[in-house]
Amino acid sequence: MAGAVRIGDEVTDLIKGLDRISDRLDFVVDPIELADLTCALHEAGARLDALKGRAGLASELNGLYSVTKHRKVGQYVAARTGFRAVDVNGFVNRAKWVRDFDQFHAAHGVGITEAHIDLLRRELDTDHETRTRLMQAEHQESFVFAAATCTFDDFVEVVEYWKVFGDPDGEEPKDQIESAKLSIRNGPGGRGIIKGEVDAVSRLEIETAIEAEAEKLRKADKRAGIERTAGQRRAAALVILIKRGAVRDDGTMAGPLGNIVISQTVLDWALGQLSGQDEPTDTVPVHPFDVDGRCELIDGTPIHPFLAVVALGLAGRGGVMDRNVLRRYVLDADSRLLDVSVNARSFPEWMRTAIHVQSRGRCETHGCDSPYQWLQTDHVHPVDAGGETHVGQGQAQCFGDSQAKGAQTGHTAWRDRPKPKRRRPRPRGTANSDDDGNDDGDKPGRTDPSDDPF
Repeated sequence: MAGAVRIGDEVTDLIKGLDRISDRLDFVVDPIELADLTCALHEAGARLDALKGRAGLASELNGLYSVTKHRKVGQYVAARTGFRAVDVNGFVNRAKWVRDFDQFHAAHGVGITEAHIDLLRRELDTDHETRTRLMQAEHQESFVFAAATCTFDDFVEVVEYWKVFGDPDGEEPKDQIESAKLSIRNGPGGRGIIKGEVDAVSRLEIETAIEAEAEKLRKADKRAGIERTAGQRRAAALVILIKRGAVRDDGTMAGPLGNIVISQTVLDWALGQLSGQDEPTDTVPVHPFDVDGRCELIDGTPIHPFLAVVALGLAGRGGVMDRNVLRRYVLDADSRLLDVSVNARSFPEWMRTAIHVQSRGRCETHGCDSPYQWLQTDHVHPVDAGGETHVGQGQAQCFGDSQAKGAQTGHTAWRDRPKPKRRRPRPRGTANSDDDGNDDGDKPGRTDPSDDPF
């Protein structure tokens, strides 16, 4: 129709109005007027967000692909503007979802915002719960009223209550309990990355316990003049609670929760650097193969000497402290412990720890990748066959390999057996290559401790 005003021209008028507001904004000083303006802009923004989704959806329904060959309107917008396609398609998907709910559709942008819709979709409209979706359609009016009259936090509570209301068979608590999980994995530098999920009651219990312990730490930090963030105090509180839970009724523990292996050379360097007694150095005296350069957890994870010293309580903000938390082990150049014997059938705790230090927290069966927590201490020569209990008679083994070894194969320590020949893959037909893929003149082996691995 000739002379008809394009719908996009209305947006031009809207932008002009926004420009006028922007020009006048710096001259307004009344805080109430400015706060009311902020509310009005957010309300107008919600209307605009709803219109963006409806316009994009209408574009797709009216054959956008046949004209531009863009599958989604987000691709078209991203090609012509600086907006991300995924953000544009998000508005369209919300508009598509509210089409199936007449009252939500009518209130979209007026009371019900994009955040309300995302919450409703995420919590109440899962693909496998058709009954929940039907019940949600029946209670649209209640949700619209709550969105228009409640704060968003209160609306979240309304949704949670509605989930309980619509769950007469108790599937929600069952799902919470069954989905409980916890994982701890090594991150960069040996950091512990904790991820998990628990039910609502357990979450509150954990949260309350951590916050109570963190408050104790805050008061202690204030008295000691220590500055830490709230997140750092919570992490420290979690560790304290876990350690406290491992204590027996008589105040003892079954064993240490963790062990740090640090050589005397590295320890002296760290203490000298932290105390300021030694000149700063450009490098840290650590090495993966030299016994005098070890600084690691008992499971073999390398750590920085400063972290080891602070964790052991050997150095703090007040200076170097007593070393009474250390236990000394004497190893030879090949990291083998000196022979120490006891008159017992089972290895005592300190000897088990020593053997695990020697094995660097690994099962001594070549090729086994069992985690440190699975390790046992096994007699090389079985006790029933006359084997004695001493360090030279012990080897770190996981439960499966210890059982597989049995009582007949323990006369030679598995760690002393030659390692299987390591295959070095080469293309077929490569010259100077044995059948096993190894060069005659380049056998694989461990690097010399004097070589620089870094």
